[in-house]
Amino acid sequence: MVVSRLHGGNTGSSCRLQMALAAMLGTVLLCTVMSKGAIPADTLSFRGNVKVLVGWVGHDFNEGRPPSGLSLEEATKVASDNFGNLMWALGARHLVDHNATELVNLLRPPFTLPGVHAVLMPTANLLTNLSMYKYFQGYTKVIATIARAQPPDTPILVIGIGTQVQFDDLRPSSTGTEAARLDVSRASEVQLPPEQVSFLKRVLASGGIITTRGRLTAAVITASGLPPPLPLGCPSLFLNHNPRLGARLQQKWDAVLRQRDPNLRLAITMPAVPGELEDFFRPIVQMLSDRIFKVFPNSVAILQTKRDIDTLDWFHERHDLYLREGRVRYYYDPQSWFDSLKSSFDFVFGFRIHGTMAGVASEVPGLVIATDLRIRELADSMIIPTIDMDKANLKPESFDLFDFIESVPSYGNKFDARRREVAKVYAREFKRLGVPLNPGIASIARLKDSELAAEEE
Repeated sequence: MVVSRLHGGNTGSSCRLQMALAAMLGTVLLCTVMSKGAIPADTLSFRGNVKVLVGWVGHDFNEGRPPSGLSLEEATKVASDNFGNLMWALGARHLVDHNATELVNLLRPPFTLPGVHAVLMPTANLLTNLSMYKYFQGYTKVIATIARAQPPDTPILVIGIGTQVQFDDLRPSSTGTEAARLDVSRASEVQLPPEQVSFLKRVLASGGIITTRGRLTAAVITASGLPPPLPLGCPSLFLNHNPRLGARLQQKWDAVLRQRDPNLRLAITMPAVPGELEDFFRPIVQMLSDRIFKVFPNSVAILQTKRDIDTLDWFHERHDLYLREGRVRYYYDPQSWFDSLKSSFDFVFGFRIHGTMAGVASEVPGLVIATDLRIRELADSMIIPTIDMDKANLKPESFDLFDFIESVPSYGNKFDARRREVAKVYAREFKRLGVPLNPGIASIARLKDSELAAEEE
């Protein structure tokens, strides 16, 4: 839905510092756990034939699509403080075959149900260095409590877990803002809190799986003495089941560079700007104002958090840029996000990995500028076009969008090959655990080398 800065339709969110976000996630889960009563009887009923009962620990999509026209404040109450989180949760939810499974919410006491065959637990920002554990303690306690409540032989599937370490935990930095290299050899320098190690051991003891958002998180877990997990990236990689999605994205990417159209329809995701780093991000905001929004009349700011409104204020107060209604949008319903991108945009450019993944799901090419370890790890794991912010030429006086796009390695044939590789792992593990896999993902897993080769031709 199109929204002004104060009013919206199926869009919205608020930005926190990374550590505060983790604390907020724990608070949200705790509030959900403590405030809701018994599970409604109709949650346990099956439609048609008996289905495999799978416990769900994540965003509740069962209440249907939220109403249009909500303000930003209203939207955050019905969706999420960061709408990018919806991509993660929806991707995890659609890993299963909904014709063969019934997902039941386990966020309410007693956190388990008779007959639950497995538990699906999408868990993004959790693992952290011991020094920062106080920000993650509440969230850790909630999911650990749910894990312990399950019968010992009920497999737990932790999907996409990631490290929330600071740059300084892995590499000395004068500012703490440099895009750190994925130097897995230094993963042992991250000391996980005992409570988090205990949670991971409980998952493994259940016979389930731990997938991580990338190699760095996998190395951190292994360095803590645990078996290697599965570095599969974000489950939103499979929101679109086109087996040749990468080829389609590459065609559109090439068309953008070939045409170099000043009327290019751009979806711009805002950088998350922590308050203490405003000076560092000031040139980035100026570049967006002077070299994107003032140059491309069909560029639109996509808000994912309430803090993004502060960036809009910067545009107005410091760069004499006021984006008219229609050039600022936010989406608090994933389907509205997909529909809008597919019908109204040619390219996604910006600083939010899940804004880029919404484009991937909508077959709209894009790139993400990695401002932190989380973005870099996810993008590398899924072969999403990316560049570290400290390597990118984002100078306001010289930035050229098309030259910049051309300088970033694009999807090529590696994206589809990687997606098939990840799909095969899901197919193998879901079969082992007796959890029906989404047929669209299964079809990607069955692709043969010859089919991918034909795609390249």
